[in-house]
Amino acid sequence: MITHRRRKLIALSTLASVVVAVVVVFVYDAAAGGVNRPLVVPIAIVMALVIGPLIGLWIEGPIEDGEMDDAAKRRAPSRR
Repeated sequence: MITHRRRKLIALSTLASVVVAVVVVFVYDAAAGGVNRPLVVPIAIVMALVIGPLIGLWIEGPIEDGEMDDAAKRRAPSRR
């Protein structure tokens, strides 16, 4: 079951990766010149749509593990 916070984190990381990918394409186009933007921008967006959720899940994993540790400490404070 996906929680609201996990869904929000994955959506924000995906959105951020798409924005970063498009900005990188435009900066590279300005620096190098002559990049085929109609081809490169969609490729960068698709790559960001694949990588963004993976980054979100990678960030969310340790957060969830920490919450599990805190819950275990609350249930059994004598086990430290």
